[in-house]
Amino acid sequence: MENSSGRLVQTGTSASSTKLVGQAFEQNMKVIRSWLMDDEVSTIGIYGMGGVGKTTMLQQICNELLGRPGISQDVCSVTISQDFNIKTLQNLIAKRLDLDISSEDDDKSKAVKLAKELEKKQKWILILDDLWNSFEPQEVGIPISLKGSKLIMTTRSEMVCRQMNSQNNIRVDPLSDEESWTLFMEKLGQDKPLSPEVERIAVDVATECAGLPLGIVTLAESLKGVNDLFEWRITLKRLKESNFWHMEDQIFQILRLSYDCLDDAAQQCFAYCALFDECHKIEREELIKSFIEEGIIKEMNNGHSILDRLEDVCLLERIDGGSAVKMHDLLRDMALHILDEYSLIMVNFTLYPLSFFP
Repeated sequence: MENSSGRLVQTGTSASSTKLVGQAFEQNMKVIRSWLMDDEVSTIGIYGMGGVGKTTMLQQICNELLGRPGISQDVCSVTISQDFNIKTLQNLIAKRLDLDISSEDDDKSKAVKLAKELEKKQKWILILDDLWNSFEPQEVGIPISLKGSKLIMTTRSEMVCRQMNSQNNIRVDPLSDEESWTLFMEKLGQDKPLSPEVERIAVDVATECAGLPLGIVTLAESLKGVNDLFEWRITLKRLKESNFWHMEDQIFQILRLSYDCLDDAAQQCFAYCALFDECHKIEREELIKSFIEEGIIKEMNNGHSILDRLEDVCLLERIDGGSAVKMHDLLRDMALHILDEYSLIMVNFTLYPLSFFP
């Protein structure tokens, strides 16, 4: 069972006070609640691009689980680092379970001890936040076949969900313009209404964040208490010039991680896509031909594989039934920043097909 749409709006300043609203979010949470109540569901995957709000969704789930102890005897949440390995994950889970596995000599012994502890607890929920790579649960010591127990994961990659054999997945997508504006104003927290001139600019500022909760929250926090019309205009100008990344290192670093994990050819293909106009649909076949013409790759099959990878980690969006792709606005800004940062010259515009331009 899979839900292909999921939006959320986050307000509040901590996990305990987090408030999430939005029709798509409510629908997703309804589906997740049904999975949590179903003893036959053992794995749940929440995936989407960096900064879209997957961790916030997990916080909401944790809050609900803590308020409903009948669903599970134990809820264990672990944040996974990019340099994931079995030993580190075992130690993190053991720490959350207050289980000492330091006397065990190898990963297999630790896995046996962890599995016995989880089996003893019977009904448990293990949450893995920001999973980058798949693994065999039994190698870690996670008995996911135990009826009534569940493994929940967030990841940027749908492929990780598939490789983890998760059949219960939800994709978290960017916010709508209306939801973005609601979140922006909540985080801005103005004691008095904005002037009409500032509000018009503020709407454009919120829109420039392209529906990413992380970007909206970060930017709104930086603009709290700012009433000067000139400052708002400068902020909007910087956003439109892609200087947002110089202002807000936090979101840049989070989105940049997905890019850094790609091989050289995939990184070049991703950056190449940024040379198209914002919101422009890019025909897949023609794009791959351009990759070949520019010498980035040598054959069509390689191009399809790279685009599949970029779609899988949510750096590109598949549209028109898979015949075309589209790049999220903020990801395009990041790619342009990368191009400028490394002075990459990737396109000979005299060879660029005119059909690509709107």
